[in-house]
Amino acid sequence: MRVQTRRKPAEDLRRRLDRLDGLPLRPTTARSLIGSLPEEPADDDADESPRSQSQIVQDLDPGWILAGGPELPVSDQLRIVDERPWWPAAAPGSPAGELLDRLWRHSVAVGLGARRLAREADDPDPQAVARAGQLCTLGWWAVAAVDPDRLVAWWQEPDPVRREQAVLAELGSDLAELGRRLAERWGCDPLTIDAAWLHSVPDEALDLLSDSPGRLAFVRHAYQWAEQTPWSLVRPERDSAPSDPRVRILTAEVQARCTSSLVDPSATPHEERATRQNARLRLQVRRLRIAHGRADRFLELLAATPAGESPGEWADRAALAWCAEPGIEAARVNWTDATRLGPDGFHGPNDQLDTALSGPRVPASGVILPLNGRGSMRAVAELRCGPELARDLVAETTGAYRRAWDAWARLLGDRTRLERRLQSAMTTLRSRIQAEDDRLRLSKLDALGEFAAGAGHELNNPLAVIVGRSQLLLARCEDPEVGRSLRIILGQAQRAHRILRDLMFVARPPSPRPRPCKPTELLNAVVAEFEPECQARGIRLVAELNESAAAWGDPEALRHLASILLRNALQAATPGGRILVRASQRGDELSWSVSDNGKGIRPDEAEHLFDPFYCGRQAGRGLGLGLPRAARIVEQAGGRIRWSSATGSETTFHVSLPLSEPAEQPAQPAVENAAPFPAVVPLPAR
Repeated sequence: MRVQTRRKPAEDLRRRLDRLDGLPLRPTTARSLIGSLPEEPADDDADESPRSQSQIVQDLDPGWILAGGPELPVSDQLRIVDERPWWPAAAPGSPAGELLDRLWRHSVAVGLGARRLAREADDPDPQAVARAGQLCTLGWWAVAAVDPDRLVAWWQEPDPVRREQAVLAELGSDLAELGRRLAERWGCDPLTIDAAWLHSVPDEALDLLSDSPGRLAFVRHAYQWAEQTPWSLVRPERDSAPSDPRVRILTAEVQARCTSSLVDPSATPHEERATRQNARLRLQVRRLRIAHGRADRFLELLAATPAGESPGEWADRAALAWCAEPGIEAARVNWTDATRLGPDGFHGPNDQLDTALSGPRVPASGVILPLNGRGSMRAVAELRCGPELARDLVAETTGAYRRAWDAWARLLGDRTRLERRLQSAMTTLRSRIQAEDDRLRLSKLDALGEFAAGAGHELNNPLAVIVGRSQLLLARCEDPEVGRSLRIILGQAQRAHRILRDLMFVARPPSPRPRPCKPTELLNAVVAEFEPECQARGIRLVAELNESAAAWGDPEALRHLASILLRNALQAATPGGRILVRASQRGDELSWSVSDNGKGIRPDEAEHLFDPFYCGRQAGRGLGLGLPRAARIVEQAGGRIRWSSATGSETTFHVSLPLSEPAEQPAQPAVENAAPFPAVVPLPAR
């Protein structure tokens, strides 16, 4: 007699199957997982799967296997318990409860049989074959999850043809095709998809459709064994004991494992809510413990910050700290003032930024955490990790942890900006001081020029009269004593004239008159002039002069420059000392150096080395116009003069002059305002 049941419309059944995202869990599975976890998990087991006797119970649950529970870490297993509903409790002895138990034991039988066959064939992963066998009747399980009474009505139909027609009419396909579609939609592995579709079709031609035909054969063979057990799905009237000894062993093993029903009648909605809440709280505790450990490591990193750390050093150290976090494969921290990132999420230091970033982002490869401060993004932490950890990091960084990183980046950015402003202010101040020094030097030279011009005009005429009268009287004088006095008067008048001439040269030097010359021959002639005086003072004069070709220069200015440098060295050298003169020419540049092993230049002397009227010698030994004249000659020639010295050691003056023929320039006035002195950079003391 056919059992009549109240049926829902076929469209409603299909709609509910389309919304189904998995199978419910057994209450026993959720209890075993919660009971197997310690109350206070260690910090290092946050991502480890539990290995205990509860694993045997969990491996018997198709919903747990379908969700991937056996292969997931503890946090994900707890999330499954929190999110997945339980199988609703059926009345003891009801048709739906009996069919669910039969379907459950049948699935366990297929899984155990497939695992045994895989082990006998030395398959590398027999457990994966067993799980595919347990899910081979996935279409049955899906209908049982949404409408168990409908499944009972189909199963109780004695005529197989009418049963198939009823299934096709209401589902639009058979249960095997439904299982394949659901397995593909839920992201199952290929073996599970093939098993759900081809488990009951022993056709070798269809084996070509499978990626693992050998493993599929294990599932098919195990399915045939399960059909010979008391829990056959195709022949519900079967009650006789199986004759195959392997099937009898399989039946005994299933009975030993499945001692209770699929759904515990004692399970209540209150227990289900409490178990979910327990899993949710355990997840929260684990997240808090991980976040607490991460915060402690952040504090250690902050405490180890060296003084004066640059933004680049901070970015490198922060990236290393992130790499040390569990679950993070790679990290990069870019210090930037940009407020935009590329559309692909991650970017390089020079990539174009074209997508606004106002908060954390979770691309496919990890997570992007912007570190903001004072309304702009200061740095970006780009972390390569899994999606679950990425979501946890985003959740953590929305609180105090994120604000701590923002504050650190802001403080470092503010300090760097203040240092940059300080350096800019110092540079500006130095430039102003240098400009003021140049202005004062120019003013001093202008005043000196005005003084020299006035003095030359007012004093040269009296000096000319004194020189003329002295020479006239000296020519007529016969008294030796009077003649000696006249010669002193004549010499001092000429000395006063030379002082005025030197003042005019420093203040308003004459325009250079370049023409072809041989600088080495000029320097050699000046050295020859100084040799007698050096020998008289017991000073050895050494010249290392390389031959030079004819060059374009002012021979009178070069001779004057060489005389000044040699005279300065001669006055600084002590008896028994040495003066070394070197000359070389590279292309169109002339290089001279004059060294003496005198007392050296003191720091207080170095400040005024090229100032007029400053002289380190005692009074009456000169006005200190030698080096200022040399500096003016080098300046007019477009060269540079440097020096190196240390107190009590050798002093060397280096001169570099361009000797190329200048381009035609407009005529210059004979007397020009003096330009500032060239910047003199002391060389390191040797």
